[in-house]
Amino acid sequence: MEEVGSSLGDVELSFPIFFSFEKFVERRIGMKRVLYLGICCLVVLGMVGTAAAIELRVMTVWGGQQKEYLDQMFAEYTSLNPEVKISHESVAGTGAAVYIEVLKTAAAAGTAPDVWFNWGGELSGFFADAGYCEPLDEYFEKYGWNKILIPWTIEAVRRNGKLYGVPICSHGMTFWYRKDLWDQLGLTEPKTYKELEELCAKTKAAGIYPLSVAGKYGWMVMRLLDYLLEYTAGPELHDKLNTAEESWDRPEVVEMYRLFKKWADEWIVPGFIQINPDDARMPMYQGQALMVFEGSWMETVFKHDGQDVNNFRFFLHPTEHEPLRISGFPEQFMVNAQSKYKKEALEFINWFIQKDVQQKWLGKAITSTCTIGVYPDKNELPNTYEFRKVLEQLQDVYPPTDQAFPPELMHKYFEIQDSVALGLLTPEDAAKRMQAAIEEYKEETGIKVFGSAPGMK
Repeated sequence: MEEVGSSLGDVELSFPIFFSFEKFVERRIGMKRVLYLGICCLVVLGMVGTAAAIELRVMTVWGGQQKEYLDQMFAEYTSLNPEVKISHESVAGTGAAVYIEVLKTAAAAGTAPDVWFNWGGELSGFFADAGYCEPLDEYFEKYGWNKILIPWTIEAVRRNGKLYGVPICSHGMTFWYRKDLWDQLGLTEPKTYKELEELCAKTKAAGIYPLSVAGKYGWMVMRLLDYLLEYTAGPELHDKLNTAEESWDRPEVVEMYRLFKKWADEWIVPGFIQINPDDARMPMYQGQALMVFEGSWMETVFKHDGQDVNNFRFFLHPTEHEPLRISGFPEQFMVNAQSKYKKEALEFINWFIQKDVQQKWLGKAITSTCTIGVYPDKNELPNTYEFRKVLEQLQDVYPPTDQAFPPELMHKYFEIQDSVALGLLTPEDAAKRMQAAIEEYKEETGIKVFGSAPGMK
């Protein structure tokens, strides 16, 4: 059978003479149509696959350079898990009051993120009580988080016996001092409250104020009162005062206010009530004050302020109670109970708190951690390194009152605190007024016990 040759493009074709060229072209076009439709299907499937990629919304309070590092950290997670994109929503520079209100509004409207940052105590308690966040007890067991996180931080995010968050940052607060002034005065670390008072008296006699604090907004002065209450009441009663299970109109509270008045009159830099928190450390920098009552983050503040970090140290404030507790609190991630992506949210959090990830991003995307065995460079931040060791070894902490008490009560707490410092209220009257404010709040809300103190199991 004779064949006729033909060429279409660069492809040499041949077909039987009885097979019409028109039919060949028809078949050839049909094959191209099939190929075209196949390509279209692949493109559509690809588009569907892209559209199905999960967008995990994460809200935090961190802005500026830290947010930039966090975005890089989240991008790393996506590179390891291409099906999950982290959308970072930051409400930075607003403080707890505004952030919590933004979060409450979003939760009520059903538009809250999948994962959100929160503090502890009553600041986060609202979301647990309202059912907005997922209980996580079974996931602590599943992922083994109890084995890698500092134990007291886990207890501190427990509410009504359940875990509603995963601790991601831990902080402690105590006295920091200037080492050159300390050495000049020949001071040694106090082991009792009496020794602390003797240290203050010796410092004041040398013409240096023992302590600089800021009264504006109330919370910095509150730290001193929290410490004094831990000393006068002891851990068990302190926890019950924080949960309002015991009356504040009692001798231990009166003594706390009496001691505070002594500090205000004799040992704190004068005029502190109107001082802004950012200015509280200035008298210490200028050599006018020996100490500040600050957190485990303070060394990075000294460094940022251009100070020699080797000229500062901290000591754990003596309470004369066992176990020794300092003021401490964790920060946490909570998971939206209504999220469509709970599994992905939990996988993300599990990755976030792993030791190698935390170590890599410490000092950049994250400023603190709750993961055991993660430390900053000992040579660069020697005090922070030591403080992290302390935070791991503590058996328990007591919370700042503004995390233990409902926010609605804190304005009254700060008002009473200032009135004592200014001599407008006696310690006895202050204790009575604080209890009256608690009773009024209980009557208005029907809440009988505040559920935040770590001691409340």
